[in-house]
Amino acid sequence: MAAFAVGSAARAAPPLEVYGRLPAVDLVDLAPGGESFALVARDGDARRLFVRKTDGTPVFVAAVGDSKVRDIQWIGDDQLVVFGSSTMQLPDLSFEKMEWTGGVHIDLNTKASYILMKESHTYLPAMFGWYGQAQIGDRWYGYFADYTYEQIAPTYQSRMIWPDLYRMDMATGKVEKAAPAGAGDTDWAIGPDGALLATGAFDARGQGFKLAAGKWGGPTLLTRSAQAGDAEVHLAGLGRTPGTVLVRERNDQDTVVREIQVSQGGEGEVVTHGDVELLRGRLSRQLIGWREGSNGAVHMFDPALQRRVDASRKAFPGLNVTLVSYDETFDHLVMLTDGSDDSGTYWLVDIPKKSARRIDHANPLIKPEDVGPVRMIQYKAADGLELDGALTLPPGGAAKNLPLVVLPHGGPIVLGDGAQFDWWAQAFASRGYAVFQPNYRGTLGHGEAFRKAAYGELGRKMQTDVSDGVAALAAQGIIDPKRACIVGASYGGYAALAGVTLQHGLYRCAVSVAGVGDFGRMITWDSVRDGSDMRGVNFWRDLSGASAGQNLADISPVRQAARADAPILLIHGLDDTVVPIEQSKMMEKALKAAGKPVEFVTMAGEDHWLSKEPSRKAMLAAAVAFVEKHNPAN
Repeated sequence: MAAFAVGSAARAAPPLEVYGRLPAVDLVDLAPGGESFALVARDGDARRLFVRKTDGTPVFVAAVGDSKVRDIQWIGDDQLVVFGSSTMQLPDLSFEKMEWTGGVHIDLNTKASYILMKESHTYLPAMFGWYGQAQIGDRWYGYFADYTYEQIAPTYQSRMIWPDLYRMDMATGKVEKAAPAGAGDTDWAIGPDGALLATGAFDARGQGFKLAAGKWGGPTLLTRSAQAGDAEVHLAGLGRTPGTVLVRERNDQDTVVREIQVSQGGEGEVVTHGDVELLRGRLSRQLIGWREGSNGAVHMFDPALQRRVDASRKAFPGLNVTLVSYDETFDHLVMLTDGSDDSGTYWLVDIPKKSARRIDHANPLIKPEDVGPVRMIQYKAADGLELDGALTLPPGGAAKNLPLVVLPHGGPIVLGDGAQFDWWAQAFASRGYAVFQPNYRGTLGHGEAFRKAAYGELGRKMQTDVSDGVAALAAQGIIDPKRACIVGASYGGYAALAGVTLQHGLYRCAVSVAGVGDFGRMITWDSVRDGSDMRGVNFWRDLSGASAGQNLADISPVRQAARADAPILLIHGLDDTVVPIEQSKMMEKALKAAGKPVEFVTMAGEDHWLSKEPSRKAMLAAAVAFVEKHNPAN
């Protein structure tokens, strides 16, 4: 027993950089026919795109290097489009640096590939939306939105022009215009035969949405007036049966997905409620079900498919199970598991054979014994609002009087954190900290009233929702409230700054990664970037209370820097196109002017999302070292 105790005490946590590595396996996607699957995986120190048969036979491999691969789309069973993004200014265009999305087409039979629109002198070498693929005769076509240089060059800064719909012959790369944009931000619904069923456009100037049959200008199927900040009225693809399309909209009580018969128009039938992910047939692209964002539960319209999904999830008791991909018939499924002893594992489930074969581990260097347990906790805000959050504990440690890292999510109006493996939370837990990820008011997946409770409360009740969770953990004896730091990225970075400027006596330190410091400046920057489209600006004005006359200086950490009561670490990517690095620069300047302790780490070539592995590792090393310095775990 003594020997066992000594051995347990001596077990060291994995190196910190292990947690900052990009997943060893990612973007696993089955072909529609179910005989092959594609994935991006680590091969030694290199990252590669692999295509394999479901029996493991290799089909194709190509290096992806440090490219920011975002998605994989199958074109039938023998072609792929691999989408990636780059932060850059396009040649010959003088507007600001942006995140541009492009793609590479791969023919798995010939092994030939080409970059979509690379050599075009007519169209921008980027895509502004992918609307699916269709087989017409023996040829495959892809549908996407884009601009021409002639269209964009003289007027882009006004931001009131919209990309048109184009059709590409995937074998040759030849492009032709398929449909014009509508009077606003436009989406299209393309049938599996390539027919254009409907066009939907949100007009930011007129603040309304219209759905038209076929091309824009066709018979009107549905209209909506909408508030300026409401961007949740849009065409959302094909419905459950041929000849139907979906509109997702948010009203005063709920978010709904409505199915409309193109031949009839009108209100249509509501097929699901809430902030859900729509699931579609791989070839038909018809709606076949949906997945809840809050817990990953899958709901299929076909009872036989539901039984297959349920049986696959039950094969992994005690773990979180996420449906990642499936073939057209649901004979093969890809599942991702994680949990108390699983840092992420991809599985290929064969329904006819009633078997599950491991594809690979997402984080193979994080062993089962190194995974900190995660559970959800419930608590109440000071005003009585029911809240929850994810609590990650150190591996093998007792949940008593622990030092704490508070890690609020970004967004802020996005799906929140659940009881799942989180690389950032697990990194801190491996160093002896409890990690709390609060789902403050406004977090999606908790109902419409919960979302609306955030409006006017940025920096106010949204902020105290976080500290109310800390108090609840302290009351249970899980954490020591005198040993807490707050760390976050994007909106979470703002919450970290607000935790030691707008609030006091709560945290020993704060780490802000790409956080907003001055909301007045941020809203101005957004308004210049977005031109006449004021939806984003009005959203932030409503959330911050500015539209109701509340003073933005009261909730801006830059303006409250002199009140900072703990050391602050600022981390920001130089290529951030979502929150400009000037936000962190202003915060640093204000803190130094007030004589407050501050450190600033910049990451060259990094975007808002920490997409590159060296930056993730550098961020993690700096953040953990800063927390350990000011709030030691031991």
